[in-house]
Amino acid sequence: MQGNKLLILCVIHYYVFSTINDRAMKHISIRYVSELEFKSSLEEIYLDYKSKSYSSILFHIYSGVLDKKLIIGIAETISSMFDTDQVIGSISAGEIKNGRLMDRGVLISVMMFEQADVRVHRFPGAKDKEKRFGQDICRLADSTPECKALELMLPGTNLHTRDLFEEISKCDKSIQVFGGYAGGHSMESSEHFVFDHNGIYSDMIFLVTYSGKDFHISVDKSVGWQTLGVPFKVTKADENRLITVDNRPAVELYEKYMQIEADEHFAEETFEFPLMAELDGEELLRHTITVEPDGTLLLAGYVTEGMNIYLCYGAPADIVGKVDKRLAEVSEFRPEAILLYSCSVRKSFWEDFVNIEMMPFQKVAETAGFHTWGEVNRDKNNGNVLEYNITLMSIAMREGDPVGEAKHVHVDDSVLKGQASLIKRLTKLVYATTTELHKAYNDLSVMNDKLQEMADHDGLTKLYNRRRTELLINECIQNVIDNNGKAVLIMADIDHFKKINDTYGHAVGDKTLVSVSSLMREAAQKENGYAGRWGGEEFMILLPGADADKGYEFAEDLRKQIEGFDFDEAGKVTISLGTIGFDSSTDLKTIYRSLDDSLYKAKNSGRNSVVRAN
Repeated sequence: MQGNKLLILCVIHYYVFSTINDRAMKHISIRYVSELEFKSSLEEIYLDYKSKSYSSILFHIYSGVLDKKLIIGIAETISSMFDTDQVIGSISAGEIKNGRLMDRGVLISVMMFEQADVRVHRFPGAKDKEKRFGQDICRLADSTPECKALELMLPGTNLHTRDLFEEISKCDKSIQVFGGYAGGHSMESSEHFVFDHNGIYSDMIFLVTYSGKDFHISVDKSVGWQTLGVPFKVTKADENRLITVDNRPAVELYEKYMQIEADEHFAEETFEFPLMAELDGEELLRHTITVEPDGTLLLAGYVTEGMNIYLCYGAPADIVGKVDKRLAEVSEFRPEAILLYSCSVRKSFWEDFVNIEMMPFQKVAETAGFHTWGEVNRDKNNGNVLEYNITLMSIAMREGDPVGEAKHVHVDDSVLKGQASLIKRLTKLVYATTTELHKAYNDLSVMNDKLQEMADHDGLTKLYNRRRTELLINECIQNVIDNNGKAVLIMADIDHFKKINDTYGHAVGDKTLVSVSSLMREAAQKENGYAGRWGGEEFMILLPGADADKGYEFAEDLRKQIEGFDFDEAGKVTISLGTIGFDSSTDLKTIYRSLDDSLYKAKNSGRNSVVRAN
């Protein structure tokens, strides 16, 4: 009797389902409540799946519960009933059904495609094989006909995904890339795994290829966080470990500027003030996971030395504005299915208002997804695949041409009243003052650059001055000693320069100095060298890496060039030069004396000549 009731129920469900959802691609989301209800829902979908000639089916399982036996059992049931291995699952920091955050549970997303070719690929044992697997994925993408998108489901942040992404970035730039990192609801949880009907994995990469002439996809991220204060420089980092900033322990960013102590609540309290790193013009948000005893910050995402990094804050109005902009794009696209991969930090930031930025997507198409520990997206401009934090990834899909009119939807932020409204005004104040601070900082940086330029260069000739030239020579000598290298130093003097001043005046003399300096600078730069004014009409030229023969040849060419140059009022001008080549075996204490002697010999042997030092 129970079986007959189940069959009748399935037929009724099938009839309703078939009459209200007859578009090409279908997206259904199921919340697991009990085994009986789950199997009933699967039967409904199975009847529809078998009644039509679908080309592909794909199951995502997002689980907020850590009952491994349960979730593997769910995956096994799906795989067995549909006779498929197109089942992938992730532990989740929050499950999104119909654009709303579920109470912690298990969500199953089912996508059935009428024409597209959608396939799951597995890359087990990915730890320390990230680069090779990235190359394999790149080749797979480029060899798949009509490949439109790649989805990556990753087991937490323990993989060196930078190596993986650098290789995937080399595939055809028309292929979109998206994905998410597994992680549980609690930041203190060490559970980061993906799974399928065969087991639980901490080093498996799930890849889904979406291809087909009539398959269309639109992927983008929404952020809305704003920088706070001035930038800091990453001075030491190791993948996702931020060790020092401006040569100070990284934890000082929070201890000094935010008054957040490095205690057991550190990760929770820093959520609202993540870091924003700059990479090739792209802004990458990074939130902290924990702090190590030496003050190193463990981040959800890598950073590299030399990056500028900012403290930042979430501005509700800006976040809503970014989501509204994306909603307009998704609505115009007119999808048949939407996946949302949203960072767990956004969930913590919005708290009771978490649904306001997700619900509007459900008005456009069936929406499912999960809260992640990191998001994957491909930059549309340069094709780079990057890891993000604190973004809302929206993935809109359809088969065939757009159907119907675009639905104009937007985020209803009317609930942001009272204290939340006050926060909106305060963030506008912070934004305004931060903008002014950035301008002042940039003006100061420009002024410091100008002061440094003045401190290092001669005011008339714009060559390096004697102080800076001596510093460059001493650094070069030390480098020669440390690395068993070689270099050439050249000293030059304008012949009869006093006569030029006495005959034509100091204005012509200055013009001559400027012209000679320009010729020296250009010649030195062609050899990756430096030219400096030593004093009066004397100059030094440093050629790191050159040997004595090269130095002599360079000096002779420069002498001839100046001899043949038209100096206008001054007429013909010549120079005398002394050169010395040195390496780590040279008596470096005698370099200046030997060079001075060689120039003296050049001056006393008729000028307009080059003498090589012994």
